[in-house]
Amino acid sequence: MEVPVVLLLEITAVVCVTYLAVTWWLERGCLSQLTDKTVLITGCDTGFGNLLARRLDQLGLRVFAGCLTEAGVAELRQSCSERLQPIRMDVSSSDSVQDAFRVVKEAVGSKGLHGLVNNAGIAGVVGAGTIAWVTKEDYQAVLNVNLMGMIDITKTFLPLLKKSRGRVVNVASAAGRVAMPHGGPYTVSKYGVEAFSDCLRRAMRVFGVKVHIVEPGFFRTGMTNPEPALRRLDQIWQRQSPETKAEYGEEFIQAAKDRITADRFMPDPVAVVDAMEHALCATHPRSRYVVGRDVCTIVLASHRPG
Repeated sequence: MEVPVVLLLEITAVVCVTYLAVTWWLERGCLSQLTDKTVLITGCDTGFGNLLARRLDQLGLRVFAGCLTEAGVAELRQSCSERLQPIRMDVSSSDSVQDAFRVVKEAVGSKGLHGLVNNAGIAGVVGAGTIAWVTKEDYQAVLNVNLMGMIDITKTFLPLLKKSRGRVVNVASAAGRVAMPHGGPYTVSKYGVEAFSDCLRRAMRVFGVKVHIVEPGFFRTGMTNPEPALRRLDQIWQRQSPETKAEYGEEFIQAAKDRITADRFMPDPVAVVDAMEHALCATHPRSRYVVGRDVCTIVLASHRPG
């Protein structure tokens, strides 16, 4: 006997609603004894990392905030509690990563590290035409920070994460979902972040270490500031040969600049910090957090299983 279509639709609706309700309820739970937990965050000079460090400090967690500059270290030291320890950290330097590891290892002892947030990143050269103009060195500069630095840090701190069955939170991007030809090096690096994170998640399940990906769209941070992007675009344009400049023309490069400076709504980054906090502190965190209305279309068009 065939089941009526209307009945099938009703059953499907009930199952979907039940699933969403249960998921919502589970995701509300928060870990206990947060004050006993230690988290390392990279890229805390500004942006998401800086805001997350402050948020976790207010929640009572012990935070090691990796900063590239001494100014970043001084700013956090002045504005946060004594629980938060800012440290100089260049994620593209293995020596700097090892120095940070020794500091954190001595501090956490046998407890291990609850969370590692790989947030540090750079945009590199962006703008129309740059996929054909960027050099191998341009790619290497972005990959050294966004991908190879992240891999180096993760591998270095995994022993501390295994001790506590902790969590890795890797900041990818909407650019890790779909090719963006105007930011070749950045897009390549974020595809790599997605791939490494998915591989790491599967490999670390046996040790109880969870791996989470945060995929922000465009938010109001230093990385989306148009001025540095315009300077980098000017630099890459000036180093092109006369033949290339003649091929593309001044109108082409001006149009690229206009797109960079075009007015567009960029929301406050608090939603990204909320996702990071949830990945670190929830009893049932998600494998992947897609943050920002502008990435909805990308997610629908390009789904990657968690």
